[in-house]
Amino acid sequence: MADEKTRWDGWLSPKQWMPVAGILSVAVIALAVALIMNLGGGDDSGKTTTGGSARTPVHEHADFLVMIRGQRFDFSKPEFLSTAEGKELSPYVHIHEPRYTVVHVHASLTRWDEFFTSLGFTLTDPSFPGVDSARTCMTLPDKTKLCNTDTEKWKFIVNGVPVDGISNIFIGDLSRVVISYGPETAETVIKEQYPLVTDQACIPSELCLARIDPNEPPEQCSGGLTCSK
Repeated sequence: MADEKTRWDGWLSPKQWMPVAGILSVAVIALAVALIMNLGGGDDSGKTTTGGSARTPVHEHADFLVMIRGQRFDFSKPEFLSTAEGKELSPYVHIHEPRYTVVHVHASLTRWDEFFTSLGFTLTDPSFPGVDSARTCMTLPDKTKLCNTDTEKWKFIVNGVPVDGISNIFIGDLSRVVISYGPETAETVIKEQYPLVTDQACIPSELCLARIDPNEPPEQCSGGLTCSK
């Protein structure tokens, strides 16, 4: 009879199974944390992260043009340039002599926002979630703020195609981009301003060697993944 009283029939009372469940939950959480730490560890030299994604070294280029009320914005000023002497506004994206309309990208997943921010601009447009046309604005380095109004708006043209915004999108290799503010329509910008965008990105990429002037000094940032100092 004693054996029958102490026999376990496979059923546990709440007082018995609740502590076991608690221990198992803690173990599962600890295992998940360990897996996450292992995934984030390792040797990531030469990589950065953005939005949880690894950024790898690249060397890509794009032509760009900023027009404000029909006038080309001048990016040849010293405050916008990275130099061979060590002035680097961003380790990942910059412009320098002699092509002030070509942006150099040195890390994958680099957005236009990162480039403009490094130069002292702030561009907020519908490429960001929750931002509509009415809230589209650019603040210039001198703190002038230009926003969409009933009479003047920002237009964004990528490779001849109008888009809602570019700030939060990646800089495309060999792309040609117009960012224009004023009363013009997008159709007018495509017809009259887009042709003004240079097509020189292929030169530092060394994809159009025949176009490189042999008398031109060597570019500090050409071909490889890093710029010469």
